[in-house]
Amino acid sequence: MKQKIKFQPVKTLLALSLASLLSACGGGDSAAPEKKDDAAVTIDTAGRLAIAEKDSKNLILRDLDNHVTEATHQLDNAGASLYPSPNGRYVVATQRAQDLVQFVDGGVWQEDHVNHLHDYKLGSKLMSWKLAGSRPTHYDVQVGKQAAIFFDGDSTVTPIKNSSVRLITDASIASGAVAAGFDLNFSIHGFAEPIDNKILSVSRAADASDTLPTHVQLYQRNGNTYTSDRQLATRCNGMHGSFTAGKFTAVGCMDGVMLIEHTGPNTVADKKIPTPIRIGTLMGHVKAPEQFIAIGSEGAAPAPVTTRFYSIAGTNASATAITIAGWENGTVQRASGFDRSGNRFYILDSKGNLSILQRQGTTWSNVSRIVGLIPSMPAAAPWPAISANGAKDEIYFTDPVARQLIHFNTASASVSARRDLSFVPATALWVGISR
Repeated sequence: MKQKIKFQPVKTLLALSLASLLSACGGGDSAAPEKKDDAAVTIDTAGRLAIAEKDSKNLILRDLDNHVTEATHQLDNAGASLYPSPNGRYVVATQRAQDLVQFVDGGVWQEDHVNHLHDYKLGSKLMSWKLAGSRPTHYDVQVGKQAAIFFDGDSTVTPIKNSSVRLITDASIASGAVAAGFDLNFSIHGFAEPIDNKILSVSRAADASDTLPTHVQLYQRNGNTYTSDRQLATRCNGMHGSFTAGKFTAVGCMDGVMLIEHTGPNTVADKKIPTPIRIGTLMGHVKAPEQFIAIGSEGAAPAPVTTRFYSIAGTNASATAITIAGWENGTVQRASGFDRSGNRFYILDSKGNLSILQRQGTTWSNVSRIVGLIPSMPAAAPWPAISANGAKDEIYFTDPVARQLIHFNTASASVSARRDLSFVPATALWVGISR
């Protein structure tokens, strides 16, 4: 029998309510611009970069058109992790230790007015709405549609705080409410991958050798609630990391990658692809459907630890080791990510060197290696962060030691600028209109 999971929408932490419905143009806490649907409006903008300051509540918004600080917002706590909202307008700032999620309107967004697209560029704004929940940890997004926040819960307190999932959209953030969600009856370090009306989340077998999930659970949406459909058959011990690209979801396991194919609106099929080491991170890009990069660590301290990379092809159900030029044993990655094309992958290693890979079909090849992109690597976190511009051929690296922001041109594969900051950067996130 299918289990019906009841869900009560999360209330705001502030005793405030929206005074009126949002208009079709604009949103958030500020007054919406007047709607004029007579013509398309296109703004040539590089967007903004949100940078969290080390050991500070400050979240700095850098305007990438004129390279100045657009605004500084005070979050409730230091040490936030930053994620993009589904349409890239809002910064989602999770504060795990404080059981809190906050939202910042980046001020640059695009609306579909049916007969044309309308771009906006206004001031950024810290939203009054806050989302409370125990240990918000993993954030998984279906680009352009929705995102799910997985709250781990806390098994160390009495009574135990169970895990939960909350679904958000750009529209729900603007209105100050979650779109849907459900609660689990246990606490676990998991994830929730939203795919249209489905969510893939986690469960754990009674005979598991550790506290991590062992199985993927399929849920179906019904309004603002979800129904537990079934547990997928494939066992994935040591489960950690997930990503959805096209019609496939990939999940990291102790002995490989669990590959889940979305065969229909309500159906999936699952299998395991073996790898020689445990996979703990899956990465992908919306413009590279069915392609993933799986990341794991080979070796254990005090012996040398080396980061390894594998190309995962959904259709072929294959895992192929990626050879990176100059990647010696004992080298670990400190930051990695795609550019806006989804065809190039950038890896910053523990020595401050940058490796650039190019994808052709399911094969990754070495394009360039830039020695000393970060001249002096920090001895401890925060490590340099990477974020790709969705509107321009540019990616950004933070340099905590030099207190700089590095602008890297992805077309020429070269540094275009090193801009001084007046603070030590921790994490960084681009927000704006993707082109």
